[in-house]
Amino acid sequence: MIIIALALASLVLSVATERALSTFIDFSPDAVRTWIRSFGVLGPVVFVLALAVATVVAPLPSVPFGLAAGLAFGIWWGTFYSLLGAEVGALACFFLARRFGRPLVARYVPGETLERLDALATRSGARAILVMRLVPAFNFDWVSYVAGLTPMRWQSFAIATAVGMALPVFALVAAGDALATNLQRAILLGLVLLAVAGAPLVWWVLRGERRAG
Repeated sequence: MIIIALALASLVLSVATERALSTFIDFSPDAVRTWIRSFGVLGPVVFVLALAVATVVAPLPSVPFGLAAGLAFGIWWGTFYSLLGAEVGALACFFLARRFGRPLVARYVPGETLERLDALATRSGARAILVMRLVPAFNFDWVSYVAGLTPMRWQSFAIATAVGMALPVFALVAAGDALATNLQRAILLGLVLLAVAGAPLVWWVLRGERRAG
């Protein structure tokens, strides 16, 4: 139940933040696409860097970038650029948290709590990252920062992040590409994404209940 609560809290926080920021900045996929295309041949580079920054600066929404990638670059290149930008941003979050976050957290969080967090990360850290990357409800940015506070190896984090993001990112970019040509297909892709990506969360919860039982 804890993982479900975290997923819901992350989803609510992400939606609320995007709504608040949209008052000042237009994050619609069309607006992001227009902005990307304004850079011409440098558009892909700017997109990758912008997505990485949006990942590091956690309140900035990342979903519009995925949809815009489909609109601007098509499914395959859009997926590649999105995965690259998200991976770079996730690793930046991880290393920032490891370099600056752990000493700060240790000042305020009891040692026993940190030990339990470390034990959890050692036991199932990569698997947890993989599941949370697959579930769209989790905010990728916060997951990366929290992972950096644990002793998880960065190589394991990087692999779990890349593998876990592949399906959701592909579906999001494909939905963005379909927005320009086929709205029904975009909606269908969104539903498929929710169904497929929600399966790991259901498995995780049922697995925990079986162990508890």
